[in-house]
Amino acid sequence: MTLTPDQDEVLSAALAGVPKVVEFIAAVPAEERGLALKAAEKSYLETAHTLGCQDADAQQWAEAVMTRLRTQEGSAELRSLSSPPTSPADELAADNSSATQAASEQS
Repeated sequence: MTLTPDQDEVLSAALAGVPKVVEFIAAVPAEERGLALKAAEKSYLETAHTLGCQDADAQQWAEAVMTRLRTQEGSAELRSLSSPPTSPADELAADNSSATQAASEQS
Protein backbone atom coordinates (compact mmCIF):
# COMPACT_ATOMS: atom_id res chain seq x y z
CA MET A 1 0.00 0.00 0.00
CA THR A 2 1.67 3.18 -1.23
CA LEU A 3 0.54 6.33 0.57
CA THR A 4 0.62 9.96 -0.41
CA PRO A 5 2.18 12.30 2.17
CA ASP A 6 -1.32 13.49 3.21
CA GLN A 7 -2.58 9.93 3.65
CA ASP A 8 0.52 9.01 5.59
CA GLU A 9 0.04 12.00 7.90
CA VAL A 10 -3.59 11.13 8.68
CA LEU A 11 -2.90 7.43 9.19
CA SER A 12 0.11 8.23 11.38
CA ALA A 13 -2.08 10.51 13.49
CA ALA A 14 -4.58 7.68 13.87
CA LEU A 15 -1.80 5.38 15.07
CA ALA A 16 -0.55 8.02 17.49
CA GLY A 17 -4.06 8.21 18.93
CA VAL A 18 -4.24 4.49 19.77
CA PRO A 19 -3.18 4.96 23.43
CA LYS A 20 -6.02 7.44 23.93
CA VAL A 21 -8.51 5.07 22.32
CA VAL A 22 -7.24 2.33 24.66
CA GLU A 23 -7.97 4.64 27.62
CA PHE A 24 -11.50 5.26 26.39
CA ILE A 25 -12.17 1.58 25.80
CA ALA A 26 -10.76 0.68 29.22
CA ALA A 27 -13.33 3.04 30.75
CA VAL A 28 -16.19 1.16 29.09
CA PRO A 29 -17.82 -1.57 31.22
CA ALA A 30 -16.26 -4.96 30.42
CA GLU A 31 -19.49 -6.37 28.99
CA GLU A 32 -19.61 -3.56 26.41
CA ARG A 33 -15.95 -3.50 25.35
CA GLY A 34 -16.54 -5.78 22.37
CA LEU A 35 -18.96 -3.22 20.97
CA ALA A 36 -16.46 -0.42 21.61
CA LEU A 37 -13.73 -2.36 19.80
CA LYS A 38 -16.02 -2.94 16.81
CA ALA A 39 -16.83 0.77 16.70
CA ALA A 40 -13.12 1.64 16.76
CA GLU A 41 -12.38 -0.81 13.95
CA LYS A 42 -15.25 0.60 11.87
CA SER A 43 -13.91 4.11 12.42
CA TYR A 44 -10.39 3.13 11.31
CA LEU A 45 -11.79 1.37 8.24
CA GLU A 46 -13.88 4.43 7.32
CA THR A 47 -10.82 6.66 7.75
CA ALA A 48 -8.81 4.52 5.35
CA HIS A 49 -11.66 4.51 2.81
CA THR A 50 -12.07 8.29 3.12
CA LEU A 51 -8.38 8.65 2.29
CA GLY A 52 -8.94 6.69 -0.92
CA CYS A 53 -7.59 3.31 0.14
CA GLN A 54 -9.11 0.38 -1.72
CA ASP A 55 -11.08 -2.22 0.25
CA ALA A 56 -8.25 -4.72 0.71
CA ASP A 57 -5.72 -2.06 1.71
CA ALA A 58 -8.19 -0.33 4.02
CA GLN A 59 -9.05 -3.64 5.70
CA GLN A 60 -5.38 -4.56 6.08
CA TRP A 61 -4.57 -1.18 7.66
CA ALA A 62 -7.59 -1.28 10.00
CA GLU A 63 -6.67 -4.79 11.12
CA ALA A 64 -3.07 -3.69 11.80
CA VAL A 65 -4.28 -0.76 13.90
CA MET A 66 -6.70 -2.99 15.79
CA THR A 67 -3.91 -5.48 16.51
CA ARG A 68 -1.86 -2.66 17.99
CA LEU A 69 -4.88 -1.41 19.94
CA ARG A 70 -5.66 -4.86 21.37
CA THR A 71 -2.02 -5.37 22.33
CA GLN A 72 -1.94 -2.05 24.15
CA GLU A 73 -5.34 -2.76 25.70
CA GLY A 74 -4.02 -6.06 27.06
CA SER A 75 -0.92 -4.35 28.42
CA ALA A 76 -3.00 -1.64 30.07
CA GLU A 77 -5.26 -4.25 31.62
CA LEU A 78 -2.28 -6.17 32.98
CA ARG A 79 -0.78 -2.96 34.39
CA SER A 80 -4.02 -2.12 36.16
CA LEU A 81 -4.18 -5.61 37.65
CA SER A 82 -0.61 -5.42 38.92
CA SER A 83 -0.43 -1.75 39.84
CA PRO A 84 0.01 -0.95 43.53
CA PRO A 85 -2.78 0.78 45.47
CA THR A 86 -2.83 4.53 44.94
CA SER A 87 -4.48 5.55 48.20
CA PRO A 88 -4.89 4.26 51.75
CA ALA A 89 -8.47 3.26 50.90
CA ASP A 90 -7.23 1.23 47.93
CA GLU A 91 -4.61 -0.40 50.13
CA LEU A 92 -7.24 -1.31 52.73
CA ALA A 93 -9.47 -2.77 50.03
CA ALA A 94 -6.56 -4.82 48.67
CA ASP A 95 -5.75 -6.08 52.17
CA ASN A 96 -9.38 -7.03 52.79
CA SER A 97 -9.54 -8.81 49.44
CA SER A 98 -6.39 -10.79 50.25
CA ALA A 99 -7.73 -11.72 53.68
CA THR A 100 -11.06 -12.83 52.22
CA GLN A 101 -9.30 -14.91 49.57
CA ALA A 102 -7.03 -16.54 52.18
CA ALA A 103 -10.01 -17.36 54.39
CA SER A 104 -11.91 -18.93 51.50
CA GLU A 105 -8.88 -21.00 50.54
CA GLN A 106 -8.63 -22.38 54.08
CA SER A 107 -12.29 -23.46 54.06
